[in-house]
Amino acid sequence: MFDKLTQFFLALVLLLFTLFSNLYAQSESDAYRTETFQTGTSPEVNINTSGGFVRVHGGSESEVHVIMYVRRGNRWLSPSDTDLADFDIEISHDGNLVTVYSRRDQSGIGRLFRSDRNISVSFVVHLPENSTVSASTSGGSVTAENLNNGMELRTSGGSISAENVKGGGGITLNNVNGNIQARTSGGSVSASGISGTAELRTSGGSIRIDNASGRISARTSGGSIRARFITFNHDLDLSTSGGSIRVELPLADHFSLDLSGNRVQTELRNFTGTSERNRIRGDVGNGGPTLRAHTSGGGVQVTYI
Repeated sequence: MFDKLTQFFLALVLLLFTLFSNLYAQSESDAYRTETFQTGTSPEVNINTSGGFVRVHGGSESEVHVIMYVRRGNRWLSPSDTDLADFDIEISHDGNLVTVYSRRDQSGIGRLFRSDRNISVSFVVHLPENSTVSASTSGGSVTAENLNNGMELRTSGGSISAENVKGGGGITLNNVNGNIQARTSGGSVSASGISGTAELRTSGGSIRIDNASGRISARTSGGSIRARFITFNHDLDLSTSGGSIRVELPLADHFSLDLSGNRVQTELRNFTGTSERNRIRGDVGNGGPTLRAHTSGGGVQVTYI
């Protein structure tokens, strides 16, 4: 009896997983529109949509292939389902510039009663790995992978993931609220106005963080870290083996410090713990969220704003 019950639940879980996967997965056969442009090996590609996701994939081709998806609720739409008359859509090629753009027309009082209010437009773009990419959305996630050049990624309503960015490629993140994973093996990472949970990684460059809040982890093996936080309510973890760390924090009464480097400098008030030239570990006030800043190749400096 127990074995049959177990088999039943396993079968049910597998069925639900299959249904869920089919519900949200998409293939090119679901596309609303596709375009392919012959370009050089390093085009500039700008992608912007206000209601869907953006996925960018680098490759060895010398062309940009754009796949546009339109969805209402859980259903992928085709041109026979809707004509997108109330959307401004541009997928164009001008020399070395490719523009991919979708925006819903917000003019007129009739927008409140339109049937397309729950339609989202998303883009999957395959492009040369040496492309310069700017990708943004206000209503979904942004992912980028296998790129060697610079990129700027933005979203105000989802997550950001950048993987396998190598060579001299840097990552720039602006005004992101969500879950962030940004990794590059050969460039710097610059993040401004981020909040939520972020993991920033580079093995060959520096990390710069400005006006950040949330739970942030930043690691580099080949550069310095400069970070300015406007809130300090969650743990912060910064480490480098090849440079210095400088941190600006909002002044607080209760938090914890775990700092180590060739030389550690900060002001300590109402502190309980260990304070040495190259190591500070303990609590300010009653303790609280922890700033961890470790470097084996430079100093650590913490100041308060």
